[in-house]
Amino acid sequence: MHDMAMGPAEAGFLASIGHIGAVGGAVLFGVAADAVGRKRMLLVGITVFTVFTAACGLAQGFVDFAVYRFIAGVGLAGIVPIAVALVLEYTPGRRKAMVSSMSYMGIAVGVLLSALLSIAFLATVGWRGILLGTAGCILLVPVAMRWLPESMSVLVKQGRKDPIRRILKRVDAAFETNEQDDYVLDGASVSASGGRMRDLFKGPHARNTMCLGTALFCLMLIAVTLTTWVAQLMVQRGFALATGITFILVFSLSNFISTPLAGWLSDRVGYKKVFAVYMPVLFVAISLIGVVQAPGTALVCMFFAGFAVMGATCLLLPYAGSLYPMALRSTAMGAVYAIGRIGPIVGPAIAGVLLAAGAGVPVILLGIAAPSLAALAAFLLVEDTPRAAEALSEGAEDRPGRQPPSAPASSQVFPSSYHPQ
Repeated sequence: MHDMAMGPAEAGFLASIGHIGAVGGAVLFGVAADAVGRKRMLLVGITVFTVFTAACGLAQGFVDFAVYRFIAGVGLAGIVPIAVALVLEYTPGRRKAMVSSMSYMGIAVGVLLSALLSIAFLATVGWRGILLGTAGCILLVPVAMRWLPESMSVLVKQGRKDPIRRILKRVDAAFETNEQDDYVLDGASVSASGGRMRDLFKGPHARNTMCLGTALFCLMLIAVTLTTWVAQLMVQRGFALATGITFILVFSLSNFISTPLAGWLSDRVGYKKVFAVYMPVLFVAISLIGVVQAPGTALVCMFFAGFAVMGATCLLLPYAGSLYPMALRSTAMGAVYAIGRIGPIVGPAIAGVLLAAGAGVPVILLGIAAPSLAALAAFLLVEDTPRAAEALSEGAEDRPGRQPPSAPASSQVFPSSYHPQ
């Protein structure tokens, strides 16, 4: 970015401003998704993120670049939690954790793909051309508009019977529809205004909201801080710069093993038991990176660090979704995601201050590892609800049922294969 005369301070601010936008965007999109529709807000998020990421390639100075990055961050925060919420809802109960956590893994796939494309085309089209090329992702909007279903909570609340019948018929060909039937959600409270933010911080939800937000804050702080500084820290230890960059690649690749495994285990033994294993592994792995002597051994430690932090991060939003009623789910996941996005803002800055103050590499890495213990404590303090227990055992909560007008409220007929949560 020498053509815009930006120094390290300006570049650092641009790296952070997207995270700042994501904090507000996660709350805004989460509440709006429960009120007006998850599919609609997801499409808005994709459009905003794509348009303003591409607009960064047209930036002429620091100010407009920062504005575009901020708005793109807002849009990104409207994609991640809503997408995970939809996948969680439409996945059968016994596979919810694995499938929904793997949807979050799409971020890692995108990061890896963007890095490879940048390496291939940076020399020919420049950084502006690469950013402008992201405009092609807008093609996802008509695809999602055509094939992505709306949340059942929104369809029932709005009384849209035709889409409900079509969806139920798709998932269960034997389901018989009747135009005079009414549809209800078993076990879900569907209010006219959708999810309300204040509901997350009162009653039984308050404790879980704060604990889950704290845990995601710690995990995102660790992941972003470690990948931001590990190459330079390894150079400080006397390793070659190429080796330091390899650490980041190993970290990213570990996600493709850890996330499916973590989801598979969570579907069988529960989320908390997986977190209870992953967090100690994370703490030990990062701490050892700063003290082991052989580069190969340090790379193995980095692999397990990425394995633990990315696997746990991809599980956290599905876990959060399993603890809240359907009508409040996007609001809750947006709030938890917003708290978590504060971690990448403060973590790299704190590590930079420690490095500038002359702290040793082992001390800095121990400081990066320490929040994993706080995350473990937060996980253990989360109160599992009957909804989460049923999701693990059967996946039968919040199923839309058909209620004939003449039948009592208890006489609900559910399709046998439809189990959204």
